[in-house]
Amino acid sequence: MDAVSAPWEVLAVCLLLLVASAVTSQRAARLPWLAGIALMVGVTLFASDGRVAYAAIGVTALLHAVTAARFTRTGSAVLIVSAALAAATALTLAAGHTTAAFALSCVLLAVRAGVLPFHIGVASLCERAPVVQTQQLATTLALVFVHLRFVAHEAEAVALAQPLVRYGVAAAFAAALLSLVQKDLRGLYRASTALHAGLLLAAVGAASLHNFAAALLVAVAMMLALGGLGITITSLEERVGPVDFTQHGGRVHALPTLAACFGLFAAAGVGMPGTAGFVADDLLLHTLWMQSPAATVGAIVSAALLAVASLTAYSKIFLGRRTTRLLAPDLSLRERAVAVMLLAALVILGFAPGTLLHPADEFLDEPVQAHVLKVDPAVKR
Repeated sequence: MDAVSAPWEVLAVCLLLLVASAVTSQRAARLPWLAGIALMVGVTLFASDGRVAYAAIGVTALLHAVTAARFTRTGSAVLIVSAALAAATALTLAAGHTTAAFALSCVLLAVRAGVLPFHIGVASLCERAPVVQTQQLATTLALVFVHLRFVAHEAEAVALAQPLVRYGVAAAFAAALLSLVQKDLRGLYRASTALHAGLLLAAVGAASLHNFAAALLVAVAMMLALGGLGITITSLEERVGPVDFTQHGGRVHALPTLAACFGLFAAAGVGMPGTAGFVADDLLLHTLWMQSPAATVGAIVSAALLAVASLTAYSKIFLGRRTTRLLAPDLSLRERAVAVMLLAALVILGFAPGTLLHPADEFLDEPVQAHVLKVDPAVKR
């Protein structure tokens, strides 16, 4: 399979998330901003120079900051900080300081994905601007692609692989514990995002040992599942208001499609068979095992705890005695279309992960081969 298809496939997932947020939010006034973000994502994925790619990531962060400013000052400020980190990464690459560039890129990933304790900006977006959070998930996926392409192949990345793996899993485990004590739906969404972010950082850390495609699939599965979950939560709260777990359930009777979508996206996030999450978790665990068996166990326990928290939330929100006073309509046609597209992407990659893994392996291994030849030209025969 032609390696050039890898950035196109990632671009398709990014655009799907951006379009999904626009369709469900019905805010046409923001379409010019989304068009600008989509353009910068394209520049990021197809740039042949890491400096240009990180500069484009910085521009997307600034665009997100503008759209988030009316909802959350904290989220907007953190996005501006992430833009500065992206600019600093571009400058260090220009100066040839690859170790500093790798470190800055890892911090940038932690901030944009929401890894504990760098999660304050993402937590604020999940709480106050979930639509913007879905949009920035798309550009975070582009950031993962750029990180894997331009800085994860350096010797410093290999040396720091094990510490990153352990830190990522530890952060994910802490978020899993937090998910068990949440009292409302937004809290569960914040904790779930932080948990997936920790596992993503662990996958990106281990990617330096020639596991680039596995890390990319983990990122794609995470963005699709969390994006779908965020859109579903927004749709539910537009109908019934803020949801806490002390309220009566029974909403499944009035909102069966919405309940099904919530359950499927939550399940995909914890590795439901038949979805991209299952394949991504399998590849992640194999990758982590090579670095740290203890980290592997931690990742498994973290996912299990999140599954318990998600199932408990589902039962409290949707199951139980019928709520006769709930007159809100189920998902509209456009909302169903968005949910079907996101679920279809998860299922397609679940049954045919090679459509992404093979081209990603070929594309992301090119910098590694170039680096090896640069260090030892005799390798080429």
